[in-house]
Amino acid sequence: MPISLGGITLPPDIQWTDEFAGFGVGQTIAPTITGALLVEEFEQTEGRPITLASNGASWVERSTVVSLEALAATPLDDEYLTLVWGDGREFEVVFDRSSGNGFRADELRRLAADKQGPSHKYLIEINLLIKDQIT
Repeated sequence: MPISLGGITLPPDIQWTDEFAGFGVGQTIAPTITGALLVEEFEQTEGRPITLASNGASWVERSTVVSLEALAATPLDDEYLTLVWGDGREFEVVFDRSSGNGFRADELRRLAADKQGPSHKYLIEINLLIKDQIT
């Protein structure tokens, strides 16, 4: 099954770098006035990060980069994007803009602007947060 984000097809070899980073339990830690440590843990069902990255191996064409950049530059109006993963799982996601715009692309090989056609290759990183798992 093809991998896609908001209807944009991503390379089949893009890596989900934090898939097994251990998410699901949130935690707050605070010292009390007496110096004791107060630790509270809770089930965290939303907000799991998904980082999709080329990691030097998965190339994306400039035409795809332009589409992803436009998608990342559009604020969501109470609707989430759908991420379809290669194994059939589907997620409602939003770009994680907490430390940037949620999307980055770097040329694989630097070319002059007049030489960058639609098939010019890029390496990408997409930072998302899960709102819900659909399937």
